[in-house]
Amino acid sequence: MFVGFPRDVREMLEPGERVLWAGKPARKPFVLKTLPVVVLLLPFLAAPLLIFAVAGDAFFHPFVLLFFVFWYGVLGVAALSPLYSFLVWKNVFYVVTDRRVIVRRGLVGIDYDVLELVNVQQVNVDVGIWDKMCGTGTITLQSVGVSPLRLENVEEPRRVQKIIMRAAAALRESELKS
Repeated sequence: MFVGFPRDVREMLEPGERVLWAGKPARKPFVLKTLPVVVLLLPFLAAPLLIFAVAGDAFFHPFVLLFFVFWYGVLGVAALSPLYSFLVWKNVFYVVTDRRVIVRRGLVGIDYDVLELVNVQQVNVDVGIWDKMCGTGTITLQSVGVSPLRLENVEEPRRVQKIIMRAAAALRESELKS
């Protein structure tokens, strides 16, 4: 079995179901994708300070103080997005078996997305700017009637795409024979 394979995902596997590929997203691009949000917030962090410089004694008015608390509270939550991404990353795990794709993710509660390979109609790879720098990509599995399933920041995404496409084709072929 694969190193670091979560027990809860292992327990989801059916008897005789073979794991073809399993892994976690690459940490660096998973967390760095949220960094532009923090950079874009910097001017918004500085703008209220101009009000403070101009306002003088009016700064200590309760409504002005309330504005600052609200303004920096919202910006502070948004600035914590890289920390949130890191914490979520610890619980993300992808599994491709000979029957289905399982995506495990979450921070407090763990969610599982399962897509049967027989239903997969299209497997796309997207390589964004962070992905290109880190050698990763996002694999999107599309099927009729359900939202697309995304495996983000996968190392060697084209290799994993081929594994998924071959497994889906083999499963469809075996179902046609029976």
